Amino acid sequence: PPASGAGRPSVSAAGCCVGAVRPDQNDMTLEDHGGWPGLLDRLCRSEDLSALETEAILGEILSGDAEPAQIAGFLVGLKVKGETAEETSGLVRAMVSVAEPLALPDDTIDIVGTGGVASRREATLNVSTMACFVAAGGGATVCKHGNRRASSTSGSFDVLEVLGIDIDIAPDQLAAQVVKHRIGFAFARTFHPAMRFAGPIRAGLGIPTVFNVLGPLSHPGQPVRQLIGAADPALADRMVEVFRVNDSVHTWVVTGHAGLDEISLTGPTRVLELREGAVTEWTLDPTDLGLSLADPVDLAGGGPDRNAEIARALFDGSETGARRDIVALNAGAGLVVAGIADGIADGLERAMAALADGSAGAVLDSISS
Repeated sequence: PPASGAGRPSVSAAGCCVGAVRPDQNDMTLEDHGGWPGLLDRLCRSEDLSALETEAILGEILSGDAEPAQIAGFLVGLKVKGETAEETSGLVRAMVSVAEPLALPDDTIDIVGTGGVASRREATLNVSTMACFVAAGGGATVCKHGNRRASSTSGSFDVLEVLGIDIDIAPDQLAAQVVKHRIGFAFARTFHPAMRFAGPIRAGLGIPTVFNVLGPLSHPGQPVRQLIGAADPALADRMVEVFRVNDSVHTWVVTGHAGLDEISLTGPTRVLELREGAVTEWTLDPTDLGLSLADPVDLAGGGPDRNAEIARALFDGSETGARRDIVALNAGAGLVVAGIADGIADGLERAMAALADGSAGAVLDSISS
């Protein structure tokens, strides 16, 4: 592929009006929109909701005023109907409006997948988490927003704990850490405390829901550069539109071969690249970069302990196979959206160098106990 991606322009179904709100509309309550019965009934009839309506619904949930059955009904109803960019935009507004603030440098990036990859649930490799250290070792400033596991065997913050990283630090401490070490991890439980009202229900459902999408979109620091993995191409289309209307500077939303939520090493990856307000679509083939295609078994991870073991092996140079290649490939893309690498080939080369010279490992050492 070309250095910064090329292809046909993406056409937004939602258009430029996603998220547009008149100031007086923000005071409307859930009852003004029909209340729970009316809104849930509309979802059951596969009717789309407006951004204002979904914002009011999530506002009710995050205030602690919603019943568990109402929350579960909303999550399942929205999933069955299929979320729109308009609906997702309203949910993001509700999340960010009650989040703890986080000040980050302007060039900060996020690298994260939405999760919910059925083919990897039994042996999940925390690719995006490992790629954060490599991208930081290559010169990027990284702040990953994430949580413990919800629908996988190892959430990003589960493995970070095993690696000796304090995930419960206060927002001001995290902001200082990112400035000093060029890396940090925003624990969703710290920055979105109101999610305690929905978290147990989300976990109890045991299936991916819109909250898998809201994590990357609702980063408390609202970075404008990110590498986002989405297992479903339709989800990727929706997410890139939300990033577009929120003025992201450079974003890749990727769907890997066989529906992975990261750049894949088992086959080609669909890339939606947002830059300067325009979205292009192109295909990233790892063999074009000199990488060999891998068998999924060679990319297997495990629980937090196993993934921490793999991460340390990557960073000390003893892991040199397919797992190293997929982490470097995703870190390289992170370096592209950070504005450090001139295209994915250059990004991959820089990421491999950060692994080879110990820079990625040094980043881990700098913030672990």
